Amino acid sequence: MEKSKIEEWSNGPVKAMEVWRRMTVNELVLQMRKSGSFSSGTLAKAVDTYEQMIKDKAYIFITLSGALVPAGLKKVIITLIEKGWVNAIVSTGANLVHDVLEAFGGKHYKGDPYSRDDILRKTGINRIYDVLITDEDFDERFDKPISDIYHDIVDSRKGATLSINEFLMEIAKRLPNQSSILKSAYLHGVKVFAPAIQDSEYGIEAVRYNRKNSEKLHVDAFMDLQEIWSIREKNERTGAIILGGGVPKNYVFQSSIFAQKTPDYKMLDYVIQITLDRPETGGLSGATLDEAVSWGKINEVGRRVVLVSEVTLAFPIIVAALLERFN
Repeated sequence: MEKSKIEEWSNGPVKAMEVWRRMTVNELVLQMRKSGSFSSGTLAKAVDTYEQMIKDKAYIFITLSGALVPAGLKKVIITLIEKGWVNAIVSTGANLVHDVLEAFGGKHYKGDPYSRDDILRKTGINRIYDVLITDEDFDERFDKPISDIYHDIVDSRKGATLSINEFLMEIAKRLPNQSSILKSAYLHGVKVFAPAIQDSEYGIEAVRYNRKNSEKLHVDAFMDLQEIWSIREKNERTGAIILGGGVPKNYVFQSSIFAQKTPDYKMLDYVIQITLDRPETGGLSGATLDEAVSWGKINEVGRRVVLVSEVTLAFPIIVAALLERFN
């Protein structure tokens, strides 16, 4: 029987979502899939795509940009590490600063995005939208312990030049608190890259350390590129979960370019990005995943999903649904 025009152009009718008392997160996501429309349908597609990555045993990168640790996403990332649902993390330096600060007992506080920032400054409080953190926590629970760790790294490695991943793992092994992204990554063999680590308190403290001490801390930002190239060569299937955008997004995407025009050339097979950025500025954070196909970064037949949402709203729902599916 010949298809009608609507059957040719559609994936079937929209089915109204249902909700009920005590429904689970995955049950809600499946209702979103049933509707298949707007952001709810895209979120359901993101869960399905991440599930497929795991089932296909793809090597999975996750990128962290924006203030995800201060906003409370740390334990969600740790859950992925412990479950084996992420193999490498690419992060801003700032997220890993806040991760270490919490490992040494620092805290982030709920605040008001409309606070008087001049008064906060005089009070020794810093604001990240509606999250607050004190100067005291930065001083006592990051700057001082990280300076001691730098001393210990230089002494134990005898001034050797480290890659950023090696540097971060040296820090991780010295952290007292296992409720840390870095510590968990170290314990589970997950690589951590922070390509712009100098643009954070790690860089500020490294400059202070090297100005005061004759034995210097040496970190080579280019060494990690060899490591990420090797990862892409060794793994037949690779996927990426892009939380935000920025340098971490590009660091994963550009890793496919190393082997262009060689037999080892492999593009990303699955990509999920959660972002509120727009593509019209030409910036990478808002660039569509289809655009990345033109650069040879994502396989043209790969699965790709862009969920226009705020990360701390959407990503915990995705992970909670996956936990039910793999229970």
